[in-house]
Amino acid sequence: MSTSCNRQSEDVTMHERLSKFLTDDPEDRLCGHIIRRLADPVKPRTSDGHFRINPLLLILGSVVLVGIGIFFCFSCGLL
Repeated sequence: MSTSCNRQSEDVTMHERLSKFLTDDPEDRLCGHIIRRLADPVKPRTSDGHFRINPLLLILGSVVLVGIGIFFCFSCGLL
């Protein structure tokens, strides 16, 4: 019984420490990490301060969309 109680107190302590850590530094949040990964590594912001997406992800997304479009055209018998 004491092991279960001890485990619960450790979980609560860990949760409190993690919450404090993430609220102290907003750049360490999951959203911040995702935005940094999607941003252009050479120049992540424009001169106006707007977000700039990674060109490789933009090209890859375009190729995937064209591929999906071609698949649907051939599977529906449009061509």
